[in-house]
Amino acid sequence: MTSPLLLGVVLPLLATASPEPSSARWGLHWNAPSECIQAAPLARAVEARLGRSVFGSLPDVLVHGVLEPASSSGWSARLTLVDARGTVLGSRDIDSATPACADIERRLVLVLALMIDPEALSPREPAPVPSEGVAPPEEAPPLPEAPDPTVEEELPIQASSPPTRAAPWPGRSTVSLTALTTTGLSDGLAWGGRLGWRGAGSVTWLVGLSVVPWARSELEDGRVGLLLATPEAGVCPLVGGGSRWEVSACATAAFSFVMADSTGQTVDEVDLLIRGDAVARAQLELRWGGATGLHVGGGAAVGWLRPTLPMTSAWEGRLGAPWRVFVELGLVFRGP
Repeated sequence: MTSPLLLGVVLPLLATASPEPSSARWGLHWNAPSECIQAAPLARAVEARLGRSVFGSLPDVLVHGVLEPASSSGWSARLTLVDARGTVLGSRDIDSATPACADIERRLVLVLALMIDPEALSPREPAPVPSEGVAPPEEAPPLPEAPDPTVEEELPIQASSPPTRAAPWPGRSTVSLTALTTTGLSDGLAWGGRLGWRGAGSVTWLVGLSVVPWARSELEDGRVGLLLATPEAGVCPLVGGGSRWEVSACATAAFSFVMADSTGQTVDEVDLLIRGDAVARAQLELRWGGATGLHVGGGAAVGWLRPTLPMTSAWEGRLGAPWRVFVELGLVFRGP
């Protein structure tokens, strides 16, 4: 049974955030994974619960909704009411610990019905008692539908709370495979690839491995060819986005293991060198479907460890410039 005290708190707050149900026209903007309920079936279920049509074109109030997997297990939904002027009337979070969508879908229908009509859970008028001498009907009238007991677990709608961003992509970790171009290691652009892994626990973190198979510099009496393998690790303190895109800004430390192939009139040798960089990077993930998307990234690196090349005369110098910039483009996949 629904707690009378809870209804005494929830229903007045819903009433203040919603226009009169008899005069308002409602709209629904809904984002959910393909395995969960979509906008049209959700709207029909809400109307069936209310017993009338409420959704239509040119709405007075629009419900923005996002349903996504929760951080560990289950599902999390966010419902936000916006009027025709764009003013946020209120917002509501709904969570479910069960792995199937069905449980939270039932609760979504109930909460949406309450947003539209706070009287949706009001008890119906009792059936009249037959007077004496009048035979009762053959079948007793059906009992009114009992309110969903899960409403007792809900908190009142926050009438002044602004909408918040949706949770990160399902799984909260992504694997990216990208093509890489960078400056500062040779006379021109150096090309390579990168494998990255971004995940989230108490903080969002990032690890990656970049490989630049060949970067060449022509010097006065020869040339230098470089092959780099660069592991990288750091954190992403800034993350934002929605159900179909996400932007993150990260700070990392990287170490490049470099094979330097020096060829000239007096030098012909291969040396293993190490370069250290402090890296600032930003990346955008645009999601195409349940498990794939587009990765666009870029940033800059400052070399705090730049070894001296083992050369004489014109070959003296450092490995690359004190700083370099890079751009990435590739695919991103949902992680485990």
